[in-house]
Amino acid sequence: MKSLIFEELNGGASCRTYLIACARTREAIVVDPVLELVPVYLQRLGRDRLQLLATVDTHTHADHLSGGRELARLPGALYVGAPMAAVDRTLRDGEYMNVGDIRVKVWASPGHTADGLVLLLEDRVLTGDTLLIGSSGRTDLPSGDAEAAYASLDRLLTLPSHMLVYPAHDYGGRTFSTIGHERVTNPRLRMDRAAFIEEMNTRRMVPPSRLAESLAYNSRPREAGETAPREEAFLI
Repeated sequence: MKSLIFEELNGGASCRTYLIACARTREAIVVDPVLELVPVYLQRLGRDRLQLLATVDTHTHADHLSGGRELARLPGALYVGAPMAAVDRTLRDGEYMNVGDIRVKVWASPGHTADGLVLLLEDRVLTGDTLLIGSSGRTDLPSGDAEAAYASLDRLLTLPSHMLVYPAHDYGGRTFSTIGHERVTNPRLRMDRAAFIEEMNTRRMVPPSRLAESLAYNSRPREAGETAPREEAFLI
């Protein structure tokens, strides 16, 4: 994809934010932005004079405050994805975002949260918190569902082995994987359905330290003056 500009913007932090842009048209989207790093993203957009079409959250984040609403204050930008009450527009399974010459396909991917999404490009998939490198997203937080998570992971395994995997989190400093590598090495993907559901339903982890704050902030409804009509032509 000669036109593709693709970067991780958080410098290898455990929370991952991705820039997807078209080098020809200078149009861009930012996926899973962190509120505290919005100035960094604005600087990056400005450096190459990129036009932000939308910010995308792949799910309702429970461990950090989303920067999606703040970035979408840029002229002409939408806030899309999840959660439903907070965004200008939800994204539907099978829908596409056209970012210049780049087509980004949306898959609904519930499990870690009910509103989870993954985003597919020609040679890579942004897996949100559905599929992590060597693991998968926890299902013990609000709206999590182990059965739905298994179905979402099973769907990802239908992708070609060469597809690159870019998750929304990684705690080991790894930048990407592939579907083929995860299929062979990821313990969660080697479980059958019954074993996976039992594992996820009995597994209990320490809640994120900012759980209540993050859910309240990220899910709050749009306020008056924040929902002015914007162009949605890039969504098909």
